[in-house]
Amino acid sequence: MKIVATVDFSTTSEDILKFSKIYAQKIGAEVFLIHAEPEKREVDEDVDTTPEAVRLKKDAQALERAGVKVTPVFLQGPVCETIMKEAVRLGADLIITGAHGHGRISCKIPVGHVSECILLKANIPVMIIPAT
Repeated sequence: MKIVATVDFSTTSEDILKFSKIYAQKIGAEVFLIHAEPEKREVDEDVDTTPEAVRLKKDAQALERAGVKVTPVFLQGPVCETIMKEAVRLGADLIITGAHGHGRISCKIPVGHVSECILLKANIPVMIIPAT
């Protein structure tokens, strides 16, 4: 089984990592830890030292230490579309994402625009982690 877990390094990302670890350990799944940046820039994946790339690798290492098979994936492009394209390419069985990331949290809106887009476009189960 393959789990796509999306992180934007907001406070919700910690819960996404926690639930990804729990599910991966229970069902023996592989986790693809994805961070998508909306802005395109030149990136050498082997030596990328941007704060986002360093944090992604650090989060992946924490999952590895917990016994989870994990692959960090740094993507660029329109966030929702880029994540969905990668989930399809990977043959993901589950997507874990946050209700809200860095965007504005409103009590009137249950999910942010990226989460809403993922819910509407996904043809596999999506787990939405609430903002804390």
